[in-house]
Amino acid sequence: MSTTIMPPGRCAGCGHDLVSAAPESAPWCPGCLWNLDEYDPALAPWRGTKLVGRWGFRRGLRIDRATRAELSADPDAGPDGTSTGEVWLSAVSVVLGLVGAVAVGYLVWLLLASGLPAGVRVAFALPAVLVLLLVKPAFGRVPRTGVLSERDAPQLHRLVGDVARAAGTPVPDVICADLSINAGVARLGWRQRSVLVIGVPLWVMLPRPARVALLAHELGHLANGDPRRVRRTLLARTFGARAVAATGGRNPWLRAVHGADSVAVHGGGLVALLSLVVHAFLGLVNVLGATAQLLVDSVAMPDSRRAEYRADLMARRVAGTDAFLQSCEVVLLADRVWSELWHLAPRIDGEQLDAMAAELREHQAPKLRLARQLSRRGTDLWSTHPGEDQRMRLVETLPRVDGTLHVDESRWADLDRELAPWRRAVHHALLGTRDRY
Repeated sequence: MSTTIMPPGRCAGCGHDLVSAAPESAPWCPGCLWNLDEYDPALAPWRGTKLVGRWGFRRGLRIDRATRAELSADPDAGPDGTSTGEVWLSAVSVVLGLVGAVAVGYLVWLLLASGLPAGVRVAFALPAVLVLLLVKPAFGRVPRTGVLSERDAPQLHRLVGDVARAAGTPVPDVICADLSINAGVARLGWRQRSVLVIGVPLWVMLPRPARVALLAHELGHLANGDPRRVRRTLLARTFGARAVAATGGRNPWLRAVHGADSVAVHGGGLVALLSLVVHAFLGLVNVLGATAQLLVDSVAMPDSRRAEYRADLMARRVAGTDAFLQSCEVVLLADRVWSELWHLAPRIDGEQLDAMAAELREHQAPKLRLARQLSRRGTDLWSTHPGEDQRMRLVETLPRVDGTLHVDESRWADLDRELAPWRRAVHHALLGTRDRY
């Protein structure tokens, strides 16, 4: 997000010009950081009400400070067995599993043992079916497109294997590429296979050593005690989100009001009354699902946040301090660099993307300081990652290290040739976006 200078204000403490991300956003001082940690509804994630959002924002800041202090004192410490968050999520998952089992038993009884008429049985079965739809586990699917087999990408598999050995983590079962400005690792499918997904646009923007840091961070999630990536916590992690998605997503009461307006326009009657009742019911389920998920995650997120920092420390150890910090800087500037590449796409080809991205990173570097500070306002307790500023501050407090894994230029050249078709795909995506607009 861009920042603008606030014309009327100077910091009373240091005299620096105040800045703000938007006219309605709370200003802060980029010099002494006055007011930076203030809750800003314009930037913080929306959690239903300002009261909940403010609490989550402040709670997230406290957890980040405590976790940084803990890990700064002992950066090489691994997870201590089963975490509190994992126990909590596992217990909730067991309860939800029992609820699902009761619903199945109830449906079997309705079908086989009850003497009720067929229509009555169908009506009585609907609540149990809804319960099953909400509590059944979402295993996800292993991607079928973008899979990079060892035969197709031997150099990439070799690099990922080297990073996994250096980090002391399992090698992912599947490696995929896509066209997102992101990267991630997840357990998917009935067998919960580990899948590493590399967003090639982000890969292109990263300097080569920072790519090693990216891989080390993602693979660190396979062995850093994150309760949100353990199989037995799956039910607790998904039931509330599914309830929200099944009832239309965010802003349920706004949809209810629009539904009431539509009914009023098209006339009243029994149909209108039923429509209002349905909208109200869906809104209630939506709010209850979102609230339940927030409550469950509130207990689990401190351990999950600690796992994110441990993954960062893994990236520092494997790739080095400088490479990790570079990876964070690219994440902060990625949207701006992508926007610039969009403008330049007609004048370059896929083979020039890396060099052009490096040039654009340098061009955008003056904006890095404010973008880093701004990242602290865009995260709260329930954000999947700490802000980039918080992550960088942890690593900057530790002694500088060079990393344990070094990849020579010839290997990088081979890997670049291997991923050349994906670079062309990124270039085509840039041109395709331009064509649509």
